Amino acid sequence: MDLFEAIHARRTIRTFTGKKIPKSDLEKIVDAGRLAPSARNRQIWDFVVITEKAVLHQIVSHFKPPRKYDTFEDGKFDGISAIIAVIVEGSSKYWIEDGSAAAQNMLLAARDLGWGSCWIEGQMRPHEDDFRELLQVPKEKRILLLAALGEPVKWSPPPPKRPLSEVLHWEKYGGL
Repeated sequence: MDLFEAIHARRTIRTFTGKKIPKSDLEKIVDAGRLAPSARNRQIWDFVVITEKAVLHQIVSHFKPPRKYDTFEDGKFDGISAIIAVIVEGSSKYWIEDGSAAAQNMLLAARDLGWGSCWIEGQMRPHEDDFRELLQVPKEKRILLLAALGEPVKWSPPPPKRPLSEVLHWEKYGGL
């Protein structure tokens, strides 16, 4: 799969089969994050890969009751195989931007390798201190997000996206 195929094929997946992800694939996914651009090339990130079922369950149990999505999924993260926590230096001016670039690289790498993923930030944020303690993350670091990974039970259909002609502006906003 080339980069543009991975971009077009990437979907948010919340229901997984439970199939184990090989360590080599998890390392490739993290390596894609490591290679992301960062402000002044500071590379302020670290990544914690969680594969132990008990810890995965403990993390997922913190999330709100599942809600219905516009797909077949229920949002419970059933069958999750791994979570990658994106850890950043909270004192960095660009911690959100740098960590987000790393996360996007990882989500695309996961798709390229045939794995589904879900960027978890909103439901993670209220429990950051709990997760910091669970994962033994130093106090001066922040957990930007968790990336859930696994083999999808089913690939979600593509969500509606605005056409390029609506979002692309040449030379000035509104320019053709």
